[in-house]
Amino acid sequence: MPHFTYIYDTYCGWCYGAEPVITALIDSGAAVEVFHRHLFQGANAHRMGDGFGRMAMQYDRRIATLSGQEFSDTYVSNILSAPDEVLESGLTARAAALIHDRGAKAEMALAARLQRERFVNGRSAADKAAVTAALAEAGVTADLADAAEKARALSEQAGALLARYGLSGVPALLRHDGDNTQIVNIGDFYQTPERIAAIAA
Repeated sequence: MPHFTYIYDTYCGWCYGAEPVITALIDSGAAVEVFHRHLFQGANAHRMGDGFGRMAMQYDRRIATLSGQEFSDTYVSNILSAPDEVLESGLTARAAALIHDRGAKAEMALAARLQRERFVNGRSAADKAAVTAALAEAGVTADLADAAEKARALSEQAGALLARYGLSGVPALLRHDGDNTQIVNIGDFYQTPERIAAIAA
């Protein structure tokens, strides 16, 4: 039976668009391992007022059209139009690290919860309370600060996997079957996420 590796960043709009597809894959019973890339940090921690907000809005509209995922007016107002808002996914990387050992289903449920907080409810990437509350709902009470090293290690693993298969961005879904690894085009399943179960057979 094939197994899968999924690499994502919670605050990546394309990863938000892919969420129903990956959830459907996990719900099909497929063996899936997930890694949070922590893409948005350092030079990639973008300030909305520097033009990133306008660019992200264009991508988000396209993602919404392709995937049906909601990007609310509240998100546009509170996040994309807030000049000092910075897209830095360190808190979500630590949250992912804290729940990682519970498996892909738990980690993706947390990611989906945090994506709704951002893209629908308009919560800032710097809103630690929102991340902590989502973790608590998942039954995780450990301090985010304690997960810094594990988050870094998981991100490095994700980066190494991307490089191995000639990839640089997220989301990335890999299908492993014996010695063969195939890059799956998630976009093929945006409109009908349930179809992805067929490639897990």
